[in-house]
Amino acid sequence: MLLVLVADSCVIRIRGVVSGSNDKAIIMIMTHRLIEVMFRVLPTQELVNGDNDKAIITTHSLALPGVTMQSHIIVSKYYCPTLEQETVEDVLKKILVNDLSEEDKSLLEDIIEILHRPEYVSENSIQYASPTRTTLDCVICRSAFRTAIQGLKAGQTEEELTNVISTLCITLGIAGYGVCKGAVSLNIPIISYIVKNEPQATAEAFCGFVLQNVGNPNNCPFDDQRFEWEVTLPAPPAVEAVPVFETKPLTIAIITDAHLDPLYEAFGVADCDEPVCCRIGQRPASNYIYKSHIDESVVAESLTNVSGEIKLNLNVAPKIRELRKKSQTRFSKRHTAPAGYWGDYRNCDSPIWAFDDVIDRIAETHKNIDVLYYIGDTIDHGVWETSYELINDMNRYLIEKIRKTFGDEVQVIPVLGNHESQPTNQFAPSRVIGDHLNTTWLYEGLVDKWGFYLTEDSKRTLLERGEFSQLVRPGLRVIVLNNNVAYRYNWWLVYDPLDAKKHLDWLVEELYKAEIAGEKVHILAHIPPGVHDLTYTWTREYNKIVNRFTNTIAAEFNGHTHSDEFKVFYNQQGTPINVAWGGGSATSYTFYNLNYKIATINTRTFEPLNIVNYAYNLTEANLTPNRRPHWFQLYDMKNTFGLTDLSAVSMNDLVYKMVTTNKEYLEKYAAFYSKLSDTRWPNCNINCKLDNLCKIVVTVLWERQRCEELRQLYSVS
Repeated sequence: MLLVLVADSCVIRIRGVVSGSNDKAIIMIMTHRLIEVMFRVLPTQELVNGDNDKAIITTHSLALPGVTMQSHIIVSKYYCPTLEQETVEDVLKKILVNDLSEEDKSLLEDIIEILHRPEYVSENSIQYASPTRTTLDCVICRSAFRTAIQGLKAGQTEEELTNVISTLCITLGIAGYGVCKGAVSLNIPIISYIVKNEPQATAEAFCGFVLQNVGNPNNCPFDDQRFEWEVTLPAPPAVEAVPVFETKPLTIAIITDAHLDPLYEAFGVADCDEPVCCRIGQRPASNYIYKSHIDESVVAESLTNVSGEIKLNLNVAPKIRELRKKSQTRFSKRHTAPAGYWGDYRNCDSPIWAFDDVIDRIAETHKNIDVLYYIGDTIDHGVWETSYELINDMNRYLIEKIRKTFGDEVQVIPVLGNHESQPTNQFAPSRVIGDHLNTTWLYEGLVDKWGFYLTEDSKRTLLERGEFSQLVRPGLRVIVLNNNVAYRYNWWLVYDPLDAKKHLDWLVEELYKAEIAGEKVHILAHIPPGVHDLTYTWTREYNKIVNRFTNTIAAEFNGHTHSDEFKVFYNQQGTPINVAWGGGSATSYTFYNLNYKIATINTRTFEPLNIVNYAYNLTEANLTPNRRPHWFQLYDMKNTFGLTDLSAVSMNDLVYKMVTTNKEYLEKYAAFYSKLSDTRWPNCNINCKLDNLCKIVVTVLWERQRCEELRQLYSVS
C-alpha cells in the first residue's frame, strides 16, 4: 500500500502494510507518524539509508485495537514547506556546476518567487526596507556570497562565477542586464582575491556591511572580532603651546561632489532603464510601471523563524506568483520630459558645462578667495561601466579647470571621494599590488594631477594611503583624511579590518603634532561620520579622536550626501564640542539643486565666522538653456538663523530650538537641506524633517539617544 499524506504542503511518503478495519484508527496512526516526522520527534526511528536529498526512516510496528502497521517513511527535504538557507545555497551551487535536476529547477522557481525584489536595488530601498524585505535581502546576499566563496575554493573560474552571479542578479530583480553584468564583472576579481587570501572572509561580513542600516544594528548582523579595534590616544602635553596665527583675512570656497558625466546628453533620455540617466545612447524606460500588488503581510508569510534560524516558507510561493502576474500595469507611451540642459532632478549626473559654470561663477563673484576645498567625488554614478581612462580623464579635467580659472595664487586642497576608485568604492591596503586590485594607480595619478598644490611630504602620504596633511598658512593645518577605506561598500574591509585603523592612527599622529606646534586643524574627509556608510567601529573611534583633540580641531568639512547639513559632536558629559559642515553638491543627482559655499574664517581660532550658501533653481535654469543659470544666496548661516556665532554650543542650541521654541527654523532647515529642490522640498513631511534633524546629532552609528530626545521634544512642545 502507498499512502501520501499532505500537511502544509510538506509531502511525506509512507510506504507499508496496514491491516485492520478501523479506518479512523488507521488515519490516526498515520497522522500521528506524519506529525512526528514533520517535527522530528520520532524517538523510535532508525536511519537506515540516506543521501543529500532524502532520509529513509524505518519505524517500529504500531498497533491499536484491530489495526497494525509496519512502514517506511521517506522524507524529501525538497518537499518541506520551510526551507533552510543551506538548501537555498545547495541549489545555487548546483547552478554553478550546471547540475540542476528537474526537482531542483522546480524548487528554484519557488525560491525565486519569494526572494524576487519588488524594485531594483537603490540606496533608499535598502535603508527604508521593511523588516521582511531586509531579511529576504540578507538571505539573497548571504546565499550568493557563500555560493561564490565555496565555488572559488572548489576551483570555479571568475568567468563562471560572473555568469552565475550576474544571472541571479537579473533573475532576482536586483538590477537590469547591463548593470548586473558590468558591476559583477568589475568586482569579482577583488572578491576572488579576498576569498583566496583571507580565510576569515565570510559571507556574513560582506553582507553585514552592504546591508548596514542607519537605525538597526541587527540588520543582517555578523560577529567578527577582527572589527573590534581601538585607537590609542596620547595624553595632552604638559605645557600648552602658544597659538600661531596671522591676522590677514581668510576666505574659503567649498565645493564637493561634482560627479562629472562626459556622456551627459542635453535633451536626451532622463527616464531610462538604468540607475543613471541623461546619457548618450540610453533607451527610454519600458512603457509600463511595475506596481506590486503583493501585500507586505503575504511576503511576511514567506519567512519563518525556527529557534532563531530563518527559513523560507515555500507554501507562499504560489500565492506570490499569482499576485505578481497582476502587478504589471501597462500604459501607453510615458511622454516624460527630456533631460535638462543644466542638469536634471532625476537620476542624472552633472554635464561638464554645468560644473564649469560653478567654478566660473565663484571666480567671477568672489574675488577674495584664498583657499578652495574640493571634498571629492568627481566621477559619475555609472558604476557598472567605469574605466581607468574615464577616471583619469575626469580627475585631470576637474583640477585643471579649477587651476586655470583661479590661477596659481589660490591654494586648492582636494579630497578623494569614494567614486574615484576602480571599481567604485574599492580602496585596497597599500600592500596589495596586483593589477585590477591595487589602489596605487589612483594615488600615483593624483600625485601627478594635484602635485602643484602639494608639499613633498603630502605627496608621499598621498601616494601611500590617499591622504595628506599640510599647512595652508601659519597656524592652520589641513588634514585630508581618506575615510573611504571604512566605507561599507569597500570589499577590502573584510580582507583587512585593521587597514582602516591605520588611517585613524595616522590622523592621531598628525593632530598630536599640530597640538604640540600650537596649530589649529581643519579636517577634510569625504564621508561624514555617524551615517550608515561608515563602519560602527570607525565612527566610534573617530568620535573619540574628536573628543581628545577638540581644542585643536577648529572645523571639519565633508561631502558625499549631496544634501546641505551639519553635524554636532558631544563629549561624554553631553556638552557640544565640535561641528562638521556638509558641503552639499555641485551635482543635481537624486533631486538636488547645485550649490557651493563661502566660509569666512576667524584668523585667531580658525573657526568659521560665517558660512554662506549659493545655489540656483534647476527648473528655472533649464527654461533658458542658452543663458547661464541665475545663482542666488540661499542663506547666510549666522544671520538667517539668528546666531551669535557658529560654535558647537550655538549650533546645538539652534537644533533644540527647531523642535521647541522656534519650529520655523526646522522649516527653514528642511528647505535648505535640499537647497530648495522643486522635487525634494515639497515632499518632505514632518517625519522626513525630523529624520534630517536626527542626522545632526548622531556622530556614532546606531547611538541615537539624542535623536529620540529631539523627536520627543517636538511631539510635546
